[in-house]
Amino acid sequence: MKRTVEIVITVIGIILYGFPLIIGFFFQSFQNNPQAREDFMAAMQEAPNGQDLEGINMDEMFNFLGTFTMVIIVASLIAIGLAILSIVFLKGNKKPKAAGIILIITAVVFALATVFFGLFGSVAFLIAGIVALVRKPPKPTDEEAITY
Repeated sequence: MKRTVEIVITVIGIILYGFPLIIGFFFQSFQNNPQAREDFMAAMQEAPNGQDLEGINMDEMFNFLGTFTMVIIVASLIAIGLAILSIVFLKGNKKPKAAGIILIITAVVFALATVFFGLFGSVAFLIAGIVALVRKPPKPTDEEAITY
């Protein structure tokens, strides 16, 4: 039995998990750029409610941003890796149950791990995992069962 539907939906999920990965790399480069830090701090102080932000330590905020983006990057990479493993299991109908379980667990865990930045990719993984588990192989017809 071909598992084309599950593979296509999983590839769509991989592409959708690429977006949090790109956003994470973008914010990581923003965090390491001193000019961007200065511009951001100046913009925050010029904002209409800038005086309310005087108690916030911007260096701590940028350190948090760096840690947060690294978590998003690592979680997205692991989710993409597990999805590729699932595709390998689905190719040739080798282990569709294992692939379905991996996809469902990946969808739930990494939606939370990416703080819902990977929600759309997780939905695709969840759909592909459910389809992989629910789909039954076709029963052989009487003509196919007869051996000569």
